[in-house]
Amino acid sequence: MNYFLKISSITFLTLSVVLFQSCKQKEETTGPTTEEVDTVQEGTNRVELTEAQYKNANLELALPEKTNINQLITLNGNTEVMPENIITVSSPMAGFVRQIKLMAGMSVSKGQVLIRLEEKEYIQLQQDYLSAKNTLAFAKLDYDRQTELVKNQAASDKILQTADEKVKQNQIIVRSLEEKLRLININPKNLTTENMTSQIVIFAPASGTVTEVMVNSGKYVHPGDDMIKIISNTGTKLVLKAFEKDLPFVNKGQKIIAYSNAQMDKKFMGKIEYIVRNVGDEGFANIICNLEGQTSQIIPGMYMNADIEVQNKEGWIVPDEAIINFESKEYVFVENGDQTFEMVEIEPGQKEKGKTQIINDQAINNRRIVIKGAYTLLMKMKNVEE
Repeated sequence: MNYFLKISSITFLTLSVVLFQSCKQKEETTGPTTEEVDTVQEGTNRVELTEAQYKNANLELALPEKTNINQLITLNGNTEVMPENIITVSSPMAGFVRQIKLMAGMSVSKGQVLIRLEEKEYIQLQQDYLSAKNTLAFAKLDYDRQTELVKNQAASDKILQTADEKVKQNQIIVRSLEEKLRLININPKNLTTENMTSQIVIFAPASGTVTEVMVNSGKYVHPGDDMIKIISNTGTKLVLKAFEKDLPFVNKGQKIIAYSNAQMDKKFMGKIEYIVRNVGDEGFANIICNLEGQTSQIIPGMYMNADIEVQNKEGWIVPDEAIINFESKEYVFVENGDQTFEMVEIEPGQKEKGKTQIINDQAINNRRIVIKGAYTLLMKMKNVEE
């Protein structure tokens, strides 16, 4: 009896081992079917779907569209003042500064009084003009009298010629003195013996901002001495830096929209006046632009950006929904056939009305792309890789 029990125990253990190994072998050979997983090629960005997975993903595919694209390039630069718009106000004649109420930073308007100068030479100049004017009047009267005498044969032609010469000489003197008076802002037409003055007024030649004052009350200035510097309000230009790759797209007369980093919502319209077609050592050429409606907000040296709409150019576009962002890069999924898709890196360009230009379009030419469900493919691919 004990012998029988011993044989039965050995038989039971043997059967248990055989059954365990059989189950284990079945476990190792039986896994998820191809209906349950995706296939990913190691080291690539490809994903292959089964028939069932393809249907469940609800993917939508389409070819990229070819269309005309209004390209927008952004350049940056600084505002600069052209030399013609930096105005130096100098003394036309020697004199003492009797009045000045300006300092750097103040705004002035064209025709505004800047400085009053005083000197006795101003009186002498006015006196010379009035005397020359009287002499001319008498010379004309003498010429008219001699003309009548010649007609009546009561005087010789030589005397008439002498009288004519005196008139011309006095006309030259009067004309010269008139111009000298205008240089010191005295109107000779309004000058009389009653309104002669020892002071002259220096007016602002243009509207702008005072940048420097070199004189003060009581100072004696000589002819040609610099007294005030002004930057004209219309004298600021925007000098943009265009790199070699941008030069083919910019042309004289193109409109620009400029703005500063500090006030990006404040836009200034302008246009390209001329292009310095010389690429310097730093790799860029200067683009000189005029800004419309300049105000005190635009100051020399200000850093500004400018958007330039360049000529239409053919390009390929895809819906924004087709583009996925992964690890700070942009991708689209392109069809490789047999429900296999490849994630291709793209370089996005202009965006307009829900569509994006693909700059490296050679990667997607004549290939259908996933325009709906791209993120679903990304999740499937990355989950399988994990």
